[in-house]
Amino acid sequence: MPSALDAYPSRDTAAYRRILAAAEAHFGTLGFQKATVVEIASSAQVSKPLVYRYFKSKEHLYEVVISQLVEGWNEELLAELSFSTAASSEASGPASGDTVAEALRRMHRVSLDFARQRPLLRGLLAKEGRLLLASYSDIVERTNATLKAQIEQCLQAGIEAGEVRLNLPVDAMADAVTEIHLAYVERIVSGTETPDAKQVALDGFECLLFGICLNDGGAAAAPRKRRKRSR
Repeated sequence: MPSALDAYPSRDTAAYRRILAAAEAHFGTLGFQKATVVEIASSAQVSKPLVYRYFKSKEHLYEVVISQLVEGWNEELLAELSFSTAASSEASGPASGDTVAEALRRMHRVSLDFARQRPLLRGLLAKEGRLLLASYSDIVERTNATLKAQIEQCLQAGIEAGEVRLNLPVDAMADAVTEIHLAYVERIVSGTETPDAKQVALDGFECLLFGICLNDGGAAAAPRKRRKRSR
């Protein structure tokens, strides 16, 4: 018996890509409620019926847009942590000589830059959109779980290499890193990050790394000289 997907045209077409690009722009600028399929179709230079041949509904189109965005974001983060999958193997350790702290620090920076360079994120992930995703899809939760699992794997490799402390549960450390990282990302997405807060986002993450990593050679790890108190 043929699948329901057989009725849908191929996704590997210029029209499909134009629809997604137009949908991202409209949802990001107007929000989910105000954006219309008619306007999206017009911007993509396709007919409204063709949009519905690719997507079951406006909600489905929105989910696909968010899915591609979040998956692309996650791929960039996982690429920064991927060295850890072989860190415990003597034959295939990190060729670049990265430490766990350096990998986590780079992951954090890449993620923050990704969010800042995409101003449409605020509109795409506005309150109304998040409520829709909460009832329609678990993509954000699944993506966060994947990130946490990779961070935990990275930390475990760091424990084996003597770079991460042993007296705290690795899952608790992974949870803390994930939640603190996402909290700073949330400030960007929600539009509440101020110019001064950009450095705070880096310094705050450094405080966390200082608490879980040993012998971190990062620039922020060097102790600051204390000022002498005047008498």
